[in-house]
Amino acid sequence: MTRPLYLALPLLFATLSPAAGDETSERIEAILSKLTLEEKLGQLRLVDGHAGGGWKPQHMALAQAGVLGGTFNVRGTGPTSEMQRAALATRHKIPLVFAFDVIHGYRTIFPVPLGEAASWDPDLAERCTAVAAKEARSANVSWTFAPVADIARDPRWGRIVEGSGEDPVLSSAFTAARVRGFQGKDISAPDRMMACLKHFAGSGEAEGGRDYNFADVSVRALRETHFPPFLAGLKAGAGSIMPSFSAIDGVPATSNPWLLQDVLRKEWGFGGVVVSDYDAVGQLVNHRVSPDWPEAGQIALRAGLDMEIWGSCLMQAEGLLDDAADLKLVDDAVRRVLRMKFQLGLFDKPFGDAAREKEAILHPDHLKLAREAAAKSCVLLKNSDNTLPIPPTAKKIAIVGPMADDKATLLGSWTGDGRPEDAVTLVEAVRQRLGDTGTVIHSSAGSTSGFSFRKPSDGVEAAKDADYVLVVIGEAGDMTGEATSKSSLDLPQPQLDLVQKVHSLGKPYAVILMTGRPLTATWLAETCPAILLSWYGGTMGGPGIADVLFGDVNPSGKLPVTFPRSVGQIPLTYNSTPTSRPLVESDKWTSKYTDIKNSPLWAFGHGLSYTSFQISPPLLETRTVPRDGSVRFQVSVTNQGERDGDEVVQVYIRDEVSLVTRPVKELKAFKRVSVPAGKNVVVDFEIPAKDLGCWTPQGKYLIEPGTFTLMTGGNSTQVKTASFSLE
Repeated sequence: MTRPLYLALPLLFATLSPAAGDETSERIEAILSKLTLEEKLGQLRLVDGHAGGGWKPQHMALAQAGVLGGTFNVRGTGPTSEMQRAALATRHKIPLVFAFDVIHGYRTIFPVPLGEAASWDPDLAERCTAVAAKEARSANVSWTFAPVADIARDPRWGRIVEGSGEDPVLSSAFTAARVRGFQGKDISAPDRMMACLKHFAGSGEAEGGRDYNFADVSVRALRETHFPPFLAGLKAGAGSIMPSFSAIDGVPATSNPWLLQDVLRKEWGFGGVVVSDYDAVGQLVNHRVSPDWPEAGQIALRAGLDMEIWGSCLMQAEGLLDDAADLKLVDDAVRRVLRMKFQLGLFDKPFGDAAREKEAILHPDHLKLAREAAAKSCVLLKNSDNTLPIPPTAKKIAIVGPMADDKATLLGSWTGDGRPEDAVTLVEAVRQRLGDTGTVIHSSAGSTSGFSFRKPSDGVEAAKDADYVLVVIGEAGDMTGEATSKSSLDLPQPQLDLVQKVHSLGKPYAVILMTGRPLTATWLAETCPAILLSWYGGTMGGPGIADVLFGDVNPSGKLPVTFPRSVGQIPLTYNSTPTSRPLVESDKWTSKYTDIKNSPLWAFGHGLSYTSFQISPPLLETRTVPRDGSVRFQVSVTNQGERDGDEVVQVYIRDEVSLVTRPVKELKAFKRVSVPAGKNVVVDFEIPAKDLGCWTPQGKYLIEPGTFTLMTGGNSTQVKTASFSLE
């Protein structure tokens, strides 16, 4: 009998881990030797500026006293230069670091991360974050608290919008791409900044989908589902990481030595900065693992935290840090913070450049990329009878719905320094497109947005004269993101009433769905002829959506997360675990709901095109693969329609027999390919056998011999198969 193969997977990072005796280390030691304990603790503190980008007087006083490491939210060459001059006038002359949440753009706002992940194009994400870094660094912001590497499988959780969905392979690809985009090859460059992976780890498992809640997640689930995107981000060079608010197995991440020391430092070898989430150290008191702020600071420091955002717990812990072990922890944390500042080039170039800031912000090339990203993020969910694209004969177009001309909603949540006045809405984009050759019918008087239950001024009466109607509905932009957990995913009844009134006109129409999370839209799916999911498209969301609606861009987006029929199905993912009695619709005594279809409304990976693709079964190079080898195969993609288009070939595997229960299918690879009309493209894949293993409850990584099923297709449900064996 062939034995299972257990692998140790140590992962050593050079990130911020200096070689002994290098010049920077010598400079760090020279600085460190001159600092008082108060000054050292000051370097471990980030304070919050004004929402508009300015600094607060009490924080300027900290900078002048030399007991401040940096700020959060202060931005722009003016405010940052004022604070920097104060810091450099102190006796130790350590520059401040200026941080900001640049999640999906700085001033040019790109689609929200979940929407961008729907492109299944990591290269696009890398280009978008590179632009975000360029704009932010021009404003003297050199540290972003992004990307979000959380796996999210509960759409009630508002922060699902900030990550890349439910799958660890897809999320890993986007996390790594975003790190590369932010940091480049040299984070000291004037167009790069340091990335910070968050929220480590398991935030997406918050109980009940409620933000900041307990995360009841096993170590095996952490290793197989939640850790991989963080590992991918660290492999890409991420210089910092942020623990989550959540408690894991009863221990808050901010004070969790297993997470921050045993796994992150020792097992993975990470040498970068560990920074708390906003006020997370002080909130250890709320978790009831600390009686007060000073002890909370000591607990967090001992657990492995380097830097604190907003609070002063580490500073207040000064009186408790009186033994050699604690003082060494302080020194090591300060070393990492100083090294970060050296790597960012702040000791050599501490100030911003106002001329460069003016040139970088909203550069035409940035807006062009934002438009491309908005179009690629759109997912065509339904398109009966080729309702879309809008035919060229439609010269009078009515646009109705609360989001049709809502600039703020286009930007979504965590909008950086983005401004609604910069955004181009769908109404504006269609007007620009039609010009003098057509007419747009739209009335914004009395319109409402989001989940308001006031009846909107819907403009349906005027739409009777239109050739085509666009209905723009969904959630307002501030209804997803942090602190926006919801118990219901239904659209408000007034919005459904609006769609019904348009439907009753008997005219061709399409629904544009703006959201940052999956919604339960069964009635829409059953009633509407065409549904385009646009997410929140960012500054150029309107033109990007219009490009798809009019057929200038063939939609190619795919869902990075499952859309349930009902909130009662949650959690509902494509990679569910088999049960002792798997679903059989005709058998009552199997795992299912009896009052609803058990399938999702729209499956993971789903997305239509204006053309049709045929994906062949996988053609394996060999059906027997050694466990130190790779699975190599080809897939042929044929464009059977009359339009050029992009298809995303998705590759899934299933281990047919395992020592532990494995998912019914797992995404292992994907490639986005362009296929001209009437042509076919052959796509090569190679999956290392080591990627086909699993974690045991004993914490060992196992690669088992046996039979695997290989599945390829354009979504997670319509696949063609082949089998191979690992030996």
